[in-house]
Amino acid sequence: MSKKKNEKIATPIVNKNDIGKTVKRRRHPFVNTMLFFTLLSSIIYFVVTLLYKENDLNMLSILINILLLFLFTIFFIFSSLSNNSNKKTATFMSAFILTMYNVVGIVTTMGLIVIPTYNKVEDFTNKSLTEVVSWASKNNITLHQEYEYSDMISEYHIISQNMKPGTNIKNIKSLTVAISDGASPDKEVVVPDMTTWDSERALNFINENYLTNVSVEFVKSDKVKDTVIEQSKSGNMKRSDALKLTFSLGEEELSEVKMIDLTNKTKFEAEFYLKQHQINYEIKNAFSNKIKRGNVSKQSIRAGDTVKVNDEDHKVIVTISKGKKIKVPNLKDMSVTEITNWIIKNRLKLEFADQYDEKIKDNKVISANYKTGDIVEQGTLIHVIISKGKLVMPKFSSLSEFYEWADKYSIHYEEKYEFNNDVAAGEVIKYSHKTGDVIKNNDTIIITISDGKKREVPNLVGLSKSDIISKLKKLDLGYSFVYKNSSSVSKDKAISQSISAGSNVSSGTTITVTLSNGKKEVTQKKEVSTKPSNSNTTSGSSGSSNSGSNNTNNSGDKTPACEVKTYTVSGSIRNIFNSYSSYDAVSSALYSFFSSNYPNVKLSVVGVGDTGMSSGSYVGGIGPGSSVTSCNGVVYTIKIAK
Repeated sequence: MSKKKNEKIATPIVNKNDIGKTVKRRRHPFVNTMLFFTLLSSIIYFVVTLLYKENDLNMLSILINILLLFLFTIFFIFSSLSNNSNKKTATFMSAFILTMYNVVGIVTTMGLIVIPTYNKVEDFTNKSLTEVVSWASKNNITLHQEYEYSDMISEYHIISQNMKPGTNIKNIKSLTVAISDGASPDKEVVVPDMTTWDSERALNFINENYLTNVSVEFVKSDKVKDTVIEQSKSGNMKRSDALKLTFSLGEEELSEVKMIDLTNKTKFEAEFYLKQHQINYEIKNAFSNKIKRGNVSKQSIRAGDTVKVNDEDHKVIVTISKGKKIKVPNLKDMSVTEITNWIIKNRLKLEFADQYDEKIKDNKVISANYKTGDIVEQGTLIHVIISKGKLVMPKFSSLSEFYEWADKYSIHYEEKYEFNNDVAAGEVIKYSHKTGDVIKNNDTIIITISDGKKREVPNLVGLSKSDIISKLKKLDLGYSFVYKNSSSVSKDKAISQSISAGSNVSSGTTITVTLSNGKKEVTQKKEVSTKPSNSNTTSGSSGSSNSGSNNTNNSGDKTPACEVKTYTVSGSIRNIFNSYSSYDAVSSALYSFFSSNYPNVKLSVVGVGDTGMSSGSYVGGIGPGSSVTSCNGVVYTIKIAK
């Protein structure tokens, strides 16, 4: 006890200045305010998400994410408030960033602002046509539909698409999808020898392999009843090829049979049963709202009633459904998505085309191949033309580009030609519509095409060959020469020219000049003439009955002279290049065109390879505005892509 009294008790050293004072944690009003706003924004974001995302397909995933964010915010705030650290700047900035994240989430969820996103092309394989149409309409993409047969993909579902999934939609304007039209009737299958097969096995094979043109016959036989005793063909064949199977009726004689319920059986199955039981029948067709197209909708004899075998006086009437009677609605008042849904619901086929129209708004129906109120059957093709809105005149870099555009949108146009010193021959001087002008329905665009620089043809008669060449070169005109004997014009002097002096032509036009070959020397030969004194002879030779002119022959009969005539190639030659799309077709059309319009003008169509142009496209040579002359021996060339 005394020992404990002697022990010293340690006491803490207290600063005299701190006596009577309570130590307080410093408050940071800006940080606390920001933390309050962070909590408030998180609560609002959570509530807004519940209200605005209630119909979202990914609602569960969204709720989980926003709930985790909300819990994180609460723990972050309590952690920041209980933290004794003086690093309040980092806390303030973290709270500020989290608040901004919540605010952006709130305004985008409510649709107050739209943040651009880069959507990708989805994989539509095996998806319904309705889904694709809805997606295309939402993303303002033109949808082209093609129907194909498929055993694997059900009707009105997508087989394939021309754009790879994941492609950025900003890089595409249209999407083409192949839509299943069911099993192909033209697909080849291997049909085995079904002889001795029973009827159930044979019917199963026919149904499983989609054979669509099978006929059956039942005959008396000593073979097992309801087995195949004869088959018209086997091996490789198309599903739609005719196949006849003959079944045995056995040897048992029946006078009457009990009728079964044929309702909802296919036409083939119904006929099979009726023939199998030797029931005389007649097929009729009628609309039905309940029974699938091609199946039995009703029968004249009720199931359970007896029917006499081979009764000619009392036929069983079997009615085959044409599907429900479909009344065409006012398609002009429907959207593309609504039309597609109507098509699929009624098992019709749909084909869209687009066309510009100044009066019909973009994405609205211009016309359809069936009017409102028309009655159609299932499987009918409905062709709908959708408006692309007003067609605006674009800017063209070449005349061929204009032709391609005009042909694509069925734009009417006319051509006229003018001389122009600034625009090369064959190039466009102007269009009647300016870039940006609206092309109204049935507008005709006038294209003014240059005939090149205007040149006046000089008088070349009497000039020498060298003078002619010099003069025509100065005028940027082409030239060619032919020779003819003349007793009045000196050798190598011009007798005539293909285009008369004073005529206006384009620069580059070829003038064919006939030069004198001098007087032809004729060796005279004495002979006794049997011709009457008034017989026709050609002047230019003394006493000769055949003077070197081709106008007469030895018997005195006239032969047709080849008339030298100059033509200007019409601009309508362009229609050949616009109308035909192969080398052979264009070549044949060009020869026919020249033969009809420019008699005795020699033409050579030359095929040029490796041009990078489509077959039959114009490459070079003579063209609209070029001059060609008949009977001058010159071969004019047109080069086209091969």
